[in-house]
Amino acid sequence: MKTKILGYKELLKTLVEYHITFVERLSHEGYDRQFSILLIPYPHGDEERIRSLAAPLLRESDRLFYIDGNIVALLPGADWNGAMKVRETLMEALGLDTQEPECVVEYPVDGRDAFELIANLYARYDDIRGE
Repeated sequence: MKTKILGYKELLKTLVEYHITFVERLSHEGYDRQFSILLIPYPHGDEERIRSLAAPLLRESDRLFYIDGNIVALLPGADWNGAMKVRETLMEALGLDTQEPECVVEYPVDGRDAFELIANLYARYDDIRGE
């Protein structure tokens, strides 16, 4: 069997699919199903700097990606309000304007599967950019 090597976008989708399966299974035991994904445009960032500034601000369970000039964070257990707090904290640490429109999706409110969540996340991003 040939090993598949995933790029960041494929890895994000795979991780979101896995997380949905995981939270749905745990919801039968009374755990909260929600989680959020946020996107922060950061076209001139360098991955090393982003990780050094962001890592101390995130929980161990959070996952951070730098995809095509955007910071994308998967935030298990975080609702929209929690994701907005993380967004503001990250933006301040990176020296970005926190008044910029937000780009956050929450499971299951904004999508029932990984494709729908990520599509809605990037649709919001396109709205912010006016595309």
